[in-house]
Amino acid sequence: MSEEGTYKINISAAGKDAPEEFRGQTKVLVLEPTKFQPLIGKAIGETFNGGIIGLPGYQLKITGGSDAGGIPMRRDVHGPVKKRILLSKGPCYHPKHKGEKKRKIVRGNEITDNMTQINTVVVKYGKEKLFTPKKEADSE
Repeated sequence: MSEEGTYKINISAAGKDAPEEFRGQTKVLVLEPTKFQPLIGKAIGETFNGGIIGLPGYQLKITGGSDAGGIPMRRDVHGPVKKRILLSKGPCYHPKHKGEKKRKIVRGNEITDNMTQINTVVVKYGKEKLFTPKKEADSE
């Protein structure tokens, strides 16, 4: 569990399916541990109903996350584990020179109770207004 007893969920309106007025925006929700419990055990790439985190009508897809130490999740490491793996490209590592490799600690693709941040993207939009249209955001 995180130090403050809260968890962050980053919700992004990205991709070609996102409405033009919301595209590229991100909303951060801070959740209490009781609202975070239904997400434990889900993996990167899974979709879930936004109603479990207080966004009825929304469908969200998990794209990544990190734990309290800032260790990122990686899609190809299976399970709720922490491993040192040899990486040659991202995610989790971006080499400065061609052919460079590095051994880094990464988290598995499954959400555990010691994750502090989960990244998601909206698959289906609900009736509740989550993002502000760009026209309104530009005028402020």
